[in-house]
Amino acid sequence: MLSFITKKWHAALAVGALAAVGLQFVRPALDNPPVTGDLTAPDHVEEILRRACYDCHSNETRLTWFDQISPAIWLVAADVKSARSVLNFSYWEQLSMDQRKAKLFEGLNQATFETMPPAKYTALHPSAKLTANDIAVLKNYLATLIPKPVPNAEKTATGDVQYVAWTHAIGSAKDVRPSANDLVFMPEYKDWAPISITDRPDQGAMKVITGNDVAVKAVRDRQTNPWPDGAVLAKMQFEALTDAHGTTRTGEFKQVAFMIKDSKKYASTQGWGYARWKGLQLEPGDKDPSFTMECVNCHAPMHDYDFVFTNAIDLSAKPQPFIKPARSDTRNVLGSLTESTQFDSRDWKVMAAFVERTPNTMSMLFGNDAAVKAGRAGHAHYPPGAVLSFVTWKSQEDDHWFGAYIPGGVQSVERVTFSTAGVNYDRFEGSAFEKRTADPATEMKRISYIADQRASVMP
Repeated sequence: MLSFITKKWHAALAVGALAAVGLQFVRPALDNPPVTGDLTAPDHVEEILRRACYDCHSNETRLTWFDQISPAIWLVAADVKSARSVLNFSYWEQLSMDQRKAKLFEGLNQATFETMPPAKYTALHPSAKLTANDIAVLKNYLATLIPKPVPNAEKTATGDVQYVAWTHAIGSAKDVRPSANDLVFMPEYKDWAPISITDRPDQGAMKVITGNDVAVKAVRDRQTNPWPDGAVLAKMQFEALTDAHGTTRTGEFKQVAFMIKDSKKYASTQGWGYARWKGLQLEPGDKDPSFTMECVNCHAPMHDYDFVFTNAIDLSAKPQPFIKPARSDTRNVLGSLTESTQFDSRDWKVMAAFVERTPNTMSMLFGNDAAVKAGRAGHAHYPPGAVLSFVTWKSQEDDHWFGAYIPGGVQSVERVTFSTAGVNYDRFEGSAFEKRTADPATEMKRISYIADQRASVMP
């Protein structure tokens, strides 16, 4: 009996061995097509990228002996094909200068959060693992690719033309087509409460993030990891325009992108649905549903933050002029201001955003309904009942994206109130946000500056 069982095991092993040998003759194709245009970078930077990235992200894939054994070769071939579709250094010349820079910054972000190269790859290919020094070298190189903001007459003129068309409802989209993955445009995004802003010098862009009521409540309750189902975040992207005084403001409207949380409906894309619309006509930004994988790949480093880059304002730490807290929380400056002004900060709507790189501050212009209606219509004067608020933060580096900046601590809140009796100006600043007074000339100068800021285009 034992002899019979032994013979069966030997036969099974023989069959298995023959199958394994036969499997080596059934292999997926993994070719290295010709390199048509390679990355141009300093030698020490290129060495790092070649060592860590090129085996998957180029046509110069080098396979080890164990990579070539079936069934491993099947997994390797699939990974390389997928990686090349996202980024292929061998076709570098096919990308525009902006696309090249965007790919490098995204790659650095993936490396910083150790999403790339994948741990399963570096476990077998330890030379590809990036060291802290490698990351520092890449950061130093990419820092040289961030242009210094300077006035640009052509971009300013383009923004001016778009602004006139928008305020006169010329060319604005009436019926917006759904995205390629059938998500419906949400025009109310512009009236949602603000969540944050981001300064992106690497893109020459400024971004304003708003959220629907579900998202706002999640921020207020500090329940954003994970975000609740039903939360929607809208990220507006604008051309960053710098004037002769060094102030950067929102210029031409480029696009608005949405993230919609539904853990069941969008389970295949990490619980989030993605869509974007571009330009004043709000054309769907993508031709087919496969674009969502681009979003998923980009957001992968944020897996510990429910795949969201935005640093939502932490209401528990410092006074934050975004969302009115519970009345018991007296640390929020707008919570205390609301008591005396009867201007509920929950009704504030974004009108514009600004960056002062000296002295490193970020500001946003908010308005109540009367102010927003007048400002978005391009009116030169605000009607009685309109209220503007100009909030300034200390700028800080965004630890979720190299080269980006986000709001830090609040420095001041300035309020301009229009009435039949005239215009009133208030300023609050300091650790306790005391009301500060200034001489009439200074107040008039600030009133004029704040009232003269035009609303950002939000179609």
